[in-house]
Amino acid sequence: MNKEYEKKEEKGLLNFEAKSEEFLETFFRKGAEFTEQLLLEVQKSRAKINELKEENINLRSQLASDDAVKDLLTKIKLLEEEKKSIRQNADHAVKEYKDYEDKYIEMEKELDQMANLYVASAQLHAAMDTNTIMGILEQLLMQLVGASSLGIFLKEETEKGPVLRPVHAFHCDEIKGTHVEWNSVPIGETAATQVSHIAEPLTAQKENMPIACIPLVLVDTTIGVIVIYELLEQKKAFVPVDFEIFRLLGEHGAAAITGSSLFSRTEGISDILNSFETL
Repeated sequence: MNKEYEKKEEKGLLNFEAKSEEFLETFFRKGAEFTEQLLLEVQKSRAKINELKEENINLRSQLASDDAVKDLLTKIKLLEEEKKSIRQNADHAVKEYKDYEDKYIEMEKELDQMANLYVASAQLHAAMDTNTIMGILEQLLMQLVGASSLGIFLKEETEKGPVLRPVHAFHCDEIKGTHVEWNSVPIGETAATQVSHIAEPLTAQKENMPIACIPLVLVDTTIGVIVIYELLEQKKAFVPVDFEIFRLLGEHGAAAITGSSLFSRTEGISDILNSFETL
């Protein structure tokens, strides 16, 4: 009995120790697993913290970057405004240069015409033949003014008073053999008033009237009138320099015609010089 009891007791003790070891083993395994899980959670938390720190750094960098972008955009806006201002100034400078260039070209043309007119006036005064003078006036009016049809009328005294008769016609043969009463229509009025008559080309042509009438005046006396009926096709209207040409041709043309008329009534230069010596 005792031996059987002792065997049972020993067997029970062994079972208890085995269960204790199993319990401890299970306890420590569970603890290890819990600890391992806890460490894993700690690692996850640390990773999350690091991620949040990185996001915080990125956010700060982004805010700083946004300020830099704002500054950059402000600078770009200022540069664009400056560029616009520079471009406007450049366009203004180009326009001024173009205006100066146009004025220079215009002045150059005027000077060229004045030079031609000077040469022509010298030719007028050098000519001693009335027909030659008429031809020179015709060429000047055609080349410098653009006249394509013109006539030159000279004053003639009659019993009823002065009239104007055509002595030269260029592409206007219909005026030959006619005359114009003094102080009538534009031609006669120009002779009487010694004031040039200038009309709008298209209107004058429709009304069959002269485009321009320029008085030939020597000192205070009208000796005739230059009449322009038509202009060259490319010439649409008169320009300011044309009026100066009209004035000069009116003065120099009158002097040249008068001089040639006086020359034709004498026996030449020697006769004129002799008359001067007599005076």
